[in-house]
Amino acid sequence: MTEALMNLHRQAVEPLLAPGERLLDVATVVPVSGAKGIGDGTGAKVGNALARLGAVTGQSGSIASGFPSTDGTVMHRLLMVTDQRLAFVTSSVDRRKPGQVMWHAPRHLIQRIERRPRLQLMARFRLHFTDGSAVSLFTARRRTIESLATHLGR
Repeated sequence: MTEALMNLHRQAVEPLLAPGERLLDVATVVPVSGAKGIGDGTGAKVGNALARLGAVTGQSGSIASGFPSTDGTVMHRLLMVTDQRLAFVTSSVDRRKPGQVMWHAPRHLIQRIERRPRLQLMARFRLHFTDGSAVSLFTARRRTIESLATHLGR
């Protein structure tokens, strides 16, 4: 991610921080559960269905079950790591509008980050939680996954 884009993302999420909370990392992500590839033919439908396998695992009420999927709106979808929590944030393309925290979990509930095989153009990773649930996400670069893992200490 370019430094300019990183600064824009930081500006979008900083108003969402609690008093005394410190931002460690922010990354552009796409939840696998709502991701959709290009095309509308049979091959695209099969590919989209296969890509979403294992997007969210865990029982109803688990940490991962509350993680939102994409809804097709033109929003920046960001994963924010702070010294206190991990949060999924949407931010409008219009930077004058405030972002919104869609989901968050205290850091101690994140067990690990697992880099998954790259079968698409985007890198895939899975966040595992202490209750045994997990959620899969896409990001543009493998380095993003490594940075998130470093900041989460996992």
